[in-house]
Amino acid sequence: MRILYVADDLYEGYGGQARATEGHLAALVARGHTVTAVAGREPHPTVPPPGVRLVRMPAVQLGNAQTRIAYPIIGTLAREISQADVVQANTPAILTAAALLLAHRQNVPVVLGVHTQIETSTLQLPRFGGVVADLLRRWYRWLFSRADLLVAPTEFAAATSRAFSHVRVEVVSNGIDFGSYSRPRTATAGRQLAYLGRLSAEKRPQDLLKLMKALPTDHHLVMAGTGPLAAELAERVAAEGLAGRVRLAGFIDEDEKRVLLSQTDLFVMPSPAELQSIATLEAMAAGCAVVAFDYASSAVPRLVTEAQAGVVVPADDAVAQAAAVVELLSDHQRLRAAQESAQRYAALHDVARSAERLEQLYSELASARR
Repeated sequence: MRILYVADDLYEGYGGQARATEGHLAALVARGHTVTAVAGREPHPTVPPPGVRLVRMPAVQLGNAQTRIAYPIIGTLAREISQADVVQANTPAILTAAALLLAHRQNVPVVLGVHTQIETSTLQLPRFGGVVADLLRRWYRWLFSRADLLVAPTEFAAATSRAFSHVRVEVVSNGIDFGSYSRPRTATAGRQLAYLGRLSAEKRPQDLLKLMKALPTDHHLVMAGTGPLAAELAERVAAEGLAGRVRLAGFIDEDEKRVLLSQTDLFVMPSPAELQSIATLEAMAAGCAVVAFDYASSAVPRLVTEAQAGVVVPADDAVAQAAAVVELLSDHQRLRAAQESAQRYAALHDVARSAERLEQLYSELASARR
């Protein structure tokens, strides 16, 4: 099958959308499909894996925004769509809108991936949150209602999409390379917590410093990632006397990430806006129990509860959070059970399973259209 993916930022993209898209592309190639990706130009591009043909479009980055905005070259985009059996678009922006309209003209079915939340944008722009939310709702209603199928990473994400469209929604995990994270765990001295993710307002990494202040001094935290809050967090770590207990690791590569997770007892996710969280799934695959902050706008608390993989704690009560962490880490039998449950749950989200399900959906759409 000839599959065309459209996304604003890929190779090297940032965030869950890019990670999920790149994982799906590689897994679909492994299943023997002809795969092309249309994406915006990147300032520091990486080479796609063998079998993935990449077509670049002009793109700009708006301030500190996580993703880049790509602009379609209509002739090039139309030519790529004409050669595809199915199109999947994963970023709800101008490039996707153009792909939708062109695909409809050429009778090619279009799948839209649900990878964005209104909360993510409003958390980044709190002063203009109401205006931004209203504009995004209108845009998403126009865009999602024109797809042939929506694909969401979780039931939680599927439910959010139903606020914009009555188009059929199928749940397909973002997927992870489970085998590369499932490795023997390394014994650690003390109580080791970790967070991996962007250091930006919508992820609320600063709340982890409040948690560390409330925890006993033998608990340690590694925060890996980069973002606009990095300098502010470094200053707060020093000012609040946490320098010996909180390490800001900055960017770490895949090998370093696997080593860190193999040494981590608890993975902490404070973000209020997650449609699935690949970082959390990778931590679970490495055998980490998870502490999820209880936000109604995040899928992670439901994921942790469903998997019986850790604890869900109040989002705005550092003392209660600390008590739950101490209780879990002190009960070795319960902690081990949570870690084993986490790993079993993560195995269900291997990216090869996601690619198999996508293949089924694409075949169904292409056959119906023919």
